[in-house]
Amino acid sequence: MKKLFIAVLALGLAACGSDSTSPTVGLTGDFALRTVNGQGLPFTFSDGTTVTSDVLTFFNDGTFSESIQFADGGILVDQGEYSDTNGSIQLFDETANIQYSASLSGSVLTAFFNNGLTEVFQKR
Repeated sequence: MKKLFIAVLALGLAACGSDSTSPTVGLTGDFALRTVNGQGLPFTFSDGTTVTSDVLTFFNDGTFSESIQFADGGILVDQGEYSDTNGSIQLFDETANIQYSASLSGSVLTAFFNNGLTEVFQKR
């Protein structure tokens, strides 16, 4: 029975591995913000708001959450949905009502916003 289970599991994993439209295996999980427009944290935006940490979490069901901590002690939690089609990641932040794109290279996620902002996250 144990050998049969292992054989079925191996066949199932092999079948899953060949699906090119599956979500990126490394995408689910936590990504910590490292840089904003090439500058490390803390990062101060033009309006004076300073971000001290930011963690983006992707879930298997196509949703994500983002927890942003500010220098004044405030915390903002955003939630939204994402899609990953052959490495082209699209995110819709339902809290902020914005859409943006991202790419994943190894354990580094780079997010590109329409206003020219670029954020680089590292998988934890």
